[in-house]
Amino acid sequence: MTLEQEIWGMALWVEKHHETDGHGFIADRIASLEADGEHGGANLWRGVEKRYSQLRIGLIPIHGQPETQPN
Repeated sequence: MTLEQEIWGMALWVEKHHETDGHGFIADRIASLEADGEHGGANLWRGVEKRYSQLRIGLIPIHGQPETQPN
């Protein structure tokens, strides 16, 4: 499994377990990790935040399709 797949898996886990409160959960994780000096972990969760946001608004790149919605 690649790191990218793991990050997407984390985003999906947040979606499943926290639904609309996922942004708050992720923000708490980032703040806690930063406070503990775990900058690498905080950066990982920033990646999760990005993908979670894509899940919530429906902009998920699928192989063979453009990453942005056409106007």
